[in-house]
Amino acid sequence: MIMNIVYSSTTLLNIHPLTVINGNRFYEIIINDKPHFISALQSTVFIAMKHADNIHIFNVKDDGNFPDEFKDYIGQIAQKLRTYFNERNDGLTSFAISDEINRNNPHNFAIIRQKMSLHKPSNVIDLQPAKHIIAQLNVELQKTCPDFHLNIDYITSFPNDSTASLYSDTMLNSYFQPPIVLCLFTGNDCVSSLTLQVRESELTIDSRTNKRYEGRKFNTLLRAVAIIISKGLNAGAERLVSNAINIVSTILMIKRFNAVSEGGDLSKDTPDIDKKIKDYYDHRDGMTTHVELNDVNIANASTVFHETIPRMNCTPLAGGLKRTRKQRKQRNQMKQMNQMKQRKQRKQRKTMKQMKPQ
Repeated sequence: MIMNIVYSSTTLLNIHPLTVINGNRFYEIIINDKPHFISALQSTVFIAMKHADNIHIFNVKDDGNFPDEFKDYIGQIAQKLRTYFNERNDGLTSFAISDEINRNNPHNFAIIRQKMSLHKPSNVIDLQPAKHIIAQLNVELQKTCPDFHLNIDYITSFPNDSTASLYSDTMLNSYFQPPIVLCLFTGNDCVSSLTLQVRESELTIDSRTNKRYEGRKFNTLLRAVAIIISKGLNAGAERLVSNAINIVSTILMIKRFNAVSEGGDLSKDTPDIDKKIKDYYDHRDGMTTHVELNDVNIANASTVFHETIPRMNCTPLAGGLKRTRKQRKQRNQMKQMNQMKQRKQRKQRKTMKQMKPQ
């Protein structure tokens, strides 16, 4: 059976844009009343997908507009499209075709990989309980860091035209499951993030901080927040798991959040714990640790959160240091003292001049 190429309206699958992150546009597609998601370059105009045994082409920027020049191009690559969407094709052939077409065509056209559609979409988790806690934590954070705020959401619901430092980038031109991401934002820039997976009895976290903002305690803050909101994401979660390739993150989890190594042999009470963690990393690429989500550890995370805020570096990257009210007051006091000292010196010189014999 030959697959026909059909030029279709986006209303066929209710294809609609969501948001732009890191310069890529996210789209939602509804098939059989189930949502699916893709990301594409913001410049992408045309996409091709297989639906009902035909190859449908959509204009996602100007619905229904298919210039003759573009149709001529599609006619030239029609056989390659049919080969690509043939489910009996091997993966290497499909990859080669998509790489050739998606990278080198002159029409901002992209083939959409749909094999992930065979999997059942993940259940949507209600984020409102966690968002309520985040709102309360933001009140405390912004007392010290007014230019920063915490945010948790599915990546497809992030603010439009935002940038985000993420543990893993979303694959372009392919179906994907939107991850839940906890971010520390300044403006529209998510400078530090935790990607969360919510499972039946546990949460897992993977972290990423923009290199320009490393060393500012942002990762510590986010890990504390993840533990604090854990029950809001999954009331039945028993532990939070961290897979860290960074030794600093592992030490942080064990010494500040009472985590233990996955084998249970390393904890903050282990003698020479720093040395033993270092020895472990000398022979392995990373360590998995977990925090038991009990009342004691959640309360400890809250303490770490409040202790970390005053230790964070909240100054902007450019424009010099942002002075606090106390620093401005001290600066003004010093300025006044210098002015008084200068006036006193001028008065003394004037008096000495008057006393000098003529």
